[in-house]
Amino acid sequence: MAQHDPREHIRGLYQLLQSDKKRIGFLFGAGTSLGTGVQEVSIPAVAQMTTSVVNTLSATDAWKVALEQIKEEIDDTRYSVESLLTTIETKREVVGSGQLNGLDNAGLTELAKELKREIGKLASVHDRMNPEQAKSICHMEFAQWVRNARRRFPIEIFTTNYDYLFEMAMEASNLPYFDGFSGSYEPFFCAEDVEDMQAYPGLVKLWKLHGSLGWFLRERDGVISRDRNADVGDMLIYPSHLKYRASKKQPYIGLIDRLCEFVQQDDTILITCGYSFGDEHINERLMTSLRRGANSHVLAFYFDEWKDAKGQYQYGLADKNNALAQLATNGSQGKLSVLGFRHAVIGGKHGVWSLSAAPNPSESIAIDLYYDQDAAMPSEEEGEHKGGEVWTGQGRFHLPRFTSMVAFLSDMAPPSTNGTTE
Repeated sequence: MAQHDPREHIRGLYQLLQSDKKRIGFLFGAGTSLGTGVQEVSIPAVAQMTTSVVNTLSATDAWKVALEQIKEEIDDTRYSVESLLTTIETKREVVGSGQLNGLDNAGLTELAKELKREIGKLASVHDRMNPEQAKSICHMEFAQWVRNARRRFPIEIFTTNYDYLFEMAMEASNLPYFDGFSGSYEPFFCAEDVEDMQAYPGLVKLWKLHGSLGWFLRERDGVISRDRNADVGDMLIYPSHLKYRASKKQPYIGLIDRLCEFVQQDDTILITCGYSFGDEHINERLMTSLRRGANSHVLAFYFDEWKDAKGQYQYGLADKNNALAQLATNGSQGKLSVLGFRHAVIGGKHGVWSLSAAPNPSESIAIDLYYDQDAAMPSEEEGEHKGGEVWTGQGRFHLPRFTSMVAFLSDMAPPSTNGTTE
């Protein structure tokens, strides 16, 4: 198996982040809302959220039957609150005066609304935080790093999460940003400005790919609006099939297009964290755009660690046949690097993390920020150390964990200020 020295790749990342010539973006998934750095403040990952929502809704007998039947219709690899919502709303559109899964149009409509309401409750972590907790979430530290990154090309943040954690952190850090909405009295989604890569050139961008708390369809004119006090049961989240104007794209399509346009630009690097690559549509569009980009690159910090039934740690990237490993090896032209806890696929090569030589205490980037070496392994023959122990250089890479990635960024000197924000 090939070996990847984490120091080499961290030096490269460090230079990229320090350079003012690169366009830098981040794609964050559920892992960044699950791992906030404050134990009492987290939002369940998609699988746990799905289980919780379904269990709650199943207290109603008719809904329990409908949900069980709908689950059987959905591929196990795609089963989630979002695929449930897709199926329910599709059935609602075609049911007419009849019934599907034992529910008429009104029943399916109410089930979809309650499903959104339960998602909204779980995502409304802002209502459960006290001021000290709000100041301690690592999103705050990330926002402060972004604020200091006065780059020629402001950072773009893409997220599949519904919560307000990034908004809260940026606003508490006095960091101006644009999220696709215009206005203050009744903010409305402005598709033209989302599609225009030159709009608001001096602002950080926040793009919520799957919608958000507070987004809803305004009934009087069919416009997507935003209101923190809106009923979470009316929350507009993907994959809702609701349209706000026949002549314009749905918000989801416009936001996905923005991600693709961003990746296709020259000198672009997209860093993912907390994103499991479980959304096939995003993955397909992302990889197509990556292949079209002249010299763009996706760097995925991939949380591939879990405990098996015996309590032993297992690692997804240990398997060369892992779907993401295969994509990075064979389907990305070397433009997708996947960095897991014990393994990585870099430049199309699957390998294990291993230092090529013992660390030098004088290294400019402290290795403890991103890597823990394994203890020396005992050997039957005389090794490199007393007691017959052999140093392997192998170890555990930290940065797939959101809190560790943010700590690494924060430890860096302020990013380059040679460019302008105009």
